[in-house]
Amino acid sequence: MWVAAVRATVVAMNLSKCVERLFTPAKRPGRVGAEVELIPVTDSGKPRPVDPQVLASGFDADFVATAVPSFEPGGQLELSPPPRPNADALAKDLRALLRRAAEIASARGVRLEAEGVNPHHTAAEVPLRTRSPRYLAMQAAFDETGPDGRRMMRLTAALQIAVDLLPGSAGREQWLVANLAGPPLAAAFSTSDGERTRIWQGADLRRTGYDGRHLDVADPVGAYQAFAAAAPRLPIPQTADPGYHLSTVFPPVRPRGGYLEVRYLDAQPPWRIREAVATVATLLYDARARRDALDLLLPRATDQDRAWREAAAGFSPESRDLLSITGSALITGGVS
Repeated sequence: MWVAAVRATVVAMNLSKCVERLFTPAKRPGRVGAEVELIPVTDSGKPRPVDPQVLASGFDADFVATAVPSFEPGGQLELSPPPRPNADALAKDLRALLRRAAEIASARGVRLEAEGVNPHHTAAEVPLRTRSPRYLAMQAAFDETGPDGRRMMRLTAALQIAVDLLPGSAGREQWLVANLAGPPLAAAFSTSDGERTRIWQGADLRRTGYDGRHLDVADPVGAYQAFAAAAPRLPIPQTADPGYHLSTVFPPVRPRGGYLEVRYLDAQPPWRIREAVATVATLLYDARARRDALDLLLPRATDQDRAWREAAAGFSPESRDLLSITGSALITGGVS
């Protein structure tokens, strides 16, 4: 019993150190990054799922170097270009990469759809494309709580936005705003009528946190550590490493050591990517926008479960005011 207690203490200390590193601010903050996910389907007749190798065979060295393409468990294409100094530069890069990706796909009879949820198929119709121990264990873990884990892995697509973490109180504000803005922004930028948010809420909340359980206004780091500690470890050896275990929790916003990864936006059509990126970047970098957003959102900080359920229903009462805050900041010279 004593040995077990000591082991548990050591595990908790190691996890605590890893979580603290996740909240380390950036050395030279100011960049904006994004990962764009797209759903490939055949472009003639009834849309069918596409084997990732069909697309990968068309990736040349330049596309691989600039887009850093990869595939999600259900075959969703993910483009992960390097971060840029501002939202406009990033949006310009993404437009060029999306055009190139569309050309590669079209040459192989494939269409890339920017939808939060695959509109053509069920999870049963889309195989688990990457059958690694990680994804097999993850699928089994999600299966314990219902079908939404499989739907999330195989059918959903996102626009994930990365913003450097500022030091001190500004970084704490960033973390709170990024999280509390989740329901109103998810509703405002939904391309799936809230379905993607419903899927994430329906998956294992111990791992997804789509009820705010990972969030505490007074102790952000401690709350995140408690959230990660409570999430069941996947039954694979790698999760003995607390850093790896932290990669198996998927809250709406994930600290990544130097930056925050905003994960709750549906995949966006190319024409709206710049607006989505600029909105998140402005909220997190512009000091006045952050504080105005906190004034708006803090009253509901302890009611995140309800806020996310509203977003899953396709509406958030704070969406209009939050977009007004970011619009005003951009007009008056905020983050471009």
